[in-house]
Amino acid sequence: MKTDPGTDRIESRPVWASWSLLALGVVAASVSAILVRYAEGAEALAISFWRCVLGALLLAPFARSGLRDMKRPAFTMPVIAGAFLAVHFATWIRSLELTTVASSVLLVSTTPIFVALIAWFAFKDRLPAVGWTGIVIALGGTAVVAGVDLGGTSFAGNLLALAGGAMAAGYVLAGGVARRTLGILEYAVVTYAAAAVLLLVVCLAAGVDLIGYPSITWWALAGIVVGPQLLGHTVINLVLKDIDATTVSAAIMAEPVFAITLAFVLFDEVPSMLVYPGGAAILAGIYLVSTTARRPGQIPVDQP
Repeated sequence: MKTDPGTDRIESRPVWASWSLLALGVVAASVSAILVRYAEGAEALAISFWRCVLGALLLAPFARSGLRDMKRPAFTMPVIAGAFLAVHFATWIRSLELTTVASSVLLVSTTPIFVALIAWFAFKDRLPAVGWTGIVIALGGTAVVAGVDLGGTSFAGNLLALAGGAMAAGYVLAGGVARRTLGILEYAVVTYAAAAVLLLVVCLAAGVDLIGYPSITWWALAGIVVGPQLLGHTVINLVLKDIDATTVSAAIMAEPVFAITLAFVLFDEVPSMLVYPGGAAILAGIYLVSTTARRPGQIPVDQP
């Protein structure tokens, strides 16, 4: 097999291999929230920093030739995407300290809704009636899930998870523009590096400890990078060249389900009864919006 650098496509990849990669990517991405919970002693900003910097360092050797050929203007959109990604990680990971895994992963998954609304308002993209129906359904489900606890840390965590979904929308739109001219490796390295630099500045300014963690935290951080970051979202991005975006968007809907199930098994987290109908409405609405998305990059697979 050989690789076409212009499309990141591995020619003659068997159908079963693409589907296997998609399954691997979805499962790997699903453990992100679980591994964050195991990163004991590390603050959300620190986890976000290490996730981005290690991801950039691991991918950089494979993107050297492409990075050398990049012109200065080509860095603009990946850097902007990196800024959105930094805020996305910081808000979403912090939400996991304040609310349940179920609420956090469902609310942060609303990114396609924000993408569709921004594309409609800012870029005048037409959204079919089915898409608007999906937005209404998802917003109703979001109100139910976010309002399960109307006070205290859970509600604050829910709002942070929702903010993480909104910030990921900016990341997706900027990334969609950047990926028109950049390969996935070059784009990922520059984006992760830009996010890491921004997060490092904030960590240093806020006095956040970046070292001195117990071994379980370092293992969790390594797992986040290798699992959700590389085997998860990078692999899903890769199979978008072989499997249509509608099918991929449907498969991605399994991520919150896997995460909620793992949280129940590992942490005995039992979601509120309202989370079930609210979560079902969110996922149904996201699917409807994703299947009507027209702007490139509206199927977000690089978060959480």
